[in-house]
Amino acid sequence: MTSRQISLKTIAPIVVAVVAIAAGLYLLKLQPSSKTDTTAGSDSKTLVPPELWRDTQLQTPLAQASGRSEWVSSLAISTDGKTLISGSDDKTIKIWNLETGKLQNTLSGHNAAVNSVAISPDGKQIVSGSDDKTVKIWDLSSGKELHSFADNSGEIKFVDFSADGKTLISVSDEKKSDKDDKTNKTIKIWDVNSFKKLETFTGGTGTVNAVAFNPKTQILAIGSNNANTIDLWYLANKKLVNTVTTQSPKVVAVALSPDGTTLAGSGNYGVVELWKLDLEKLKLPIGSLDPQQRKSLSGNSGTVEAIAFSPDGKTLFTGSRDLTVKTWNVNNGELVRILKNSAWVEAVNITPDGKTLITATALGEINLWRPSSQGYALRKEVAENVSKLLSTRSCKECDLSGADLSNLSLNDVDLRWANLSGANLSNTNLTSANLENSILFAANLERTNLTKAKIEGANLAKAKLIATIMPDGKVTQDKTKQENSASAEAVKQ
Repeated sequence: MTSRQISLKTIAPIVVAVVAIAAGLYLLKLQPSSKTDTTAGSDSKTLVPPELWRDTQLQTPLAQASGRSEWVSSLAISTDGKTLISGSDDKTIKIWNLETGKLQNTLSGHNAAVNSVAISPDGKQIVSGSDDKTVKIWDLSSGKELHSFADNSGEIKFVDFSADGKTLISVSDEKKSDKDDKTNKTIKIWDVNSFKKLETFTGGTGTVNAVAFNPKTQILAIGSNNANTIDLWYLANKKLVNTVTTQSPKVVAVALSPDGTTLAGSGNYGVVELWKLDLEKLKLPIGSLDPQQRKSLSGNSGTVEAIAFSPDGKTLFTGSRDLTVKTWNVNNGELVRILKNSAWVEAVNITPDGKTLITATALGEINLWRPSSQGYALRKEVAENVSKLLSTRSCKECDLSGADLSNLSLNDVDLRWANLSGANLSNTNLTSANLENSILFAANLERTNLTKAKIEGANLAKAKLIATIMPDGKVTQDKTKQENSASAEAVKQ
């Protein structure tokens, strides 16, 4: 089943791949800097920091799990966030009202599974692609089929509208000839008004397994089913501008951040990789390149089927065959939350305001998830304080309770009287930081560097001090290891 731009695994560290800078791709290490993340899309008006998703709750179950024939493979959301479109193996397209949670309409017309759906920028039309080798345009309001593009010799794996809604693209596997069973990865561009095919170009032999498109930057990413590669196309000049090699034998899911500067990809090994894209350099044909070294987000017990970025690009959502959806902090690679589902998670998407996560499974289950209202308010204040700390290097007397500040470089920051109870400060550099009278109750300070830090009056009760470098330069011991060692010595005696 094809995964789209909306398609990781359990407990794990971090992601990624290194590639040559000259090729327009940069290593995006999931290691935070002392500055605020700048990968957010400039069009995003509402920002929901990753931390707010820690208190996610199931808000509305749109559709209950019913059976394999209801397998949902694609989700699309209107730009106003009010309408959801789902495409599934039962050959239908369903239109949902996200405000009421009600099913508004079911569109029939395809003769095989619907692999991909999209909504036009003005919210008036739907496009769908199917295993029946057709691309169909529908009127969203009436549900009427407006046109069917049947000039295809292969299954349609992906469809989407251009940024202005005047054209649409389709990606499919097209046979080279009637005598040759091998297929080409084929991209077609269609005119929405005249229903005419404008362009056809191929991306070489192979089968398409995952596709992502960013209408704003016109970058199209195609993952192969029979190769560990992701092809990057710049549709403005119809050129294949790069090919990225992944760790897995085949690519199952890909996604592009809303601002188009980050590519995410995953294969059947359950590893997710992120690349930073230099959009200007990507517009030049530069051939393929291989990652020279990698850091991987491991611990996944099932294939990642779906990946989606939040509107600001700071949060990553992944759906997997381990029946979970995971929320990740893109800045530092932290696993923020695991959401349980009843079946393989095949599609993931998020509303334009970044406040509602939508997941769909292989059994037809569709769920809406949101941060709890109480938790949202509390976490929002903490998240805003984290941003303040990272940008100004000071957060005196502010609430940072439970905040994830792990792996950060916070040397010389001013945190006097700050509430850091329960905060995660593991592997954080707090050299010369001012923590006088701060509350560090039950905070995680494992492997934290407190060299020359001021901690007079700080409350360190129940704080986790394991391999912590204290202000005097001494390193705390792991009490558990000490106790185990003492027990072992006692047994010997």
